Amino acid sequence: MNSTTLSKPGRFRFKSRLAGFFLFLCLLSCQEPPTEEQRLLQRAATDGNAASELARRRLAADDLPSALDWWRAAAVLNAEGALQHALILQQRLEGKRSTAQWLAAQVQVDASMLQPLPAALLAELGFWQHSVLAVQPEPQQCQLKIQPVVATAAAERSYRKLHQHWQQDPQLASLPVCFLPVLRIHAAVLNCSEQPGQRIQCDYRRLGHRVQQGQFQQLLIIGGRGVASFNNGIMQLPEQADLALLRHEFLHIAGFLDEYALAPVAARMVCKAGRIAPNLLVGDDNSTLQRYLQRYPAAAATLELTPVDTCQAVGIPAYRPIATLNSMRHYEADLPPLYLTLLQQELTQSERLMPVQYYFAYLARQNEAWQQWYSYMQLAADFGYPPAIQALASLAPEQPTESGD
Repeated sequence: MNSTTLSKPGRFRFKSRLAGFFLFLCLLSCQEPPTEEQRLLQRAATDGNAASELARRRLAADDLPSALDWWRAAAVLNAEGALQHALILQQRLEGKRSTAQWLAAQVQVDASMLQPLPAALLAELGFWQHSVLAVQPEPQQCQLKIQPVVATAAAERSYRKLHQHWQQDPQLASLPVCFLPVLRIHAAVLNCSEQPGQRIQCDYRRLGHRVQQGQFQQLLIIGGRGVASFNNGIMQLPEQADLALLRHEFLHIAGFLDEYALAPVAARMVCKAGRIAPNLLVGDDNSTLQRYLQRYPAAAATLELTPVDTCQAVGIPAYRPIATLNSMRHYEADLPPLYLTLLQQELTQSERLMPVQYYFAYLARQNEAWQQWYSYMQLAADFGYPPAIQALASLAPEQPTESGD
């Protein structure tokens, strides 16, 4: 047999390979060419303009999550205008907090990404060009100094209105209170929560170096979305707040308590029989009333003990000294003249109001950062706060207990 002649099995394998080759050619000739969308998808892996076009098409089809993904991809590929579109859409879908965090992560990789963005858009996300906003000087005679902090441009606008309305309000403008120049903090750093119906939480520890400077006793933080609160020297307001809400939280600084029913956890902390506050007596023991009148004699002339729901959750009676519905029951209600008098009394003894430095000393203690604890506690003692003075005298750190909504 000729050496070049194939055996039967060989001829079969050869014919099979030949048939496969012709089948492949047939498939190639029969396959439809890629659509424009498919070609666009292939290009979008490396072409920012193609990714932008896909984003626009997804946007037109009302597929917003997919549009956001493609705007982000286009932004990473440096497509013109893509980053701005991505930030605007992400704010709409996920809120400012998430958007600021995503942008902060991108900036860590490429800081130049911020250059083409409008300053106004950056400010809305808390990427400030200047960290301190100058405001009109406050009167030099003040018993209480408050440091306003904002996380976004919207929060800054809100504060400006609040500050203006405070100065125009006859009651509040009469108080010996000073607001320091506004401090701007990146939203991604302060990281305020955006959960409607829940108390706003921010990363307060990031303000430690400012608190350690000791130029103020209280913080006013405006940022995030959710429920306002006052805790341990920190007034927390949502990005959109009005003067009535600020006034309500400010009254907590002076020891005023809520006159609506507290949640069980809060009620167990606040409602101790015999406790007195400017606007509240807890328990119905006669000695409690005598101590209240001794501390707040201005209430005696118009005293009208009225039950309130504050301690309902723990079954302890509580009373306010007036019958009038007021801003501690509904924050939109008026501030009665007696409450203004009691507020002024408390502010004349501002050393009795817990400064935020005392709370930061507690945080330092949790981390066993004893040098920081001593520094913060010393600042609190410098304001005359008795528990801080006692803690330094005994070198026994105390845990703060003040809270309010």
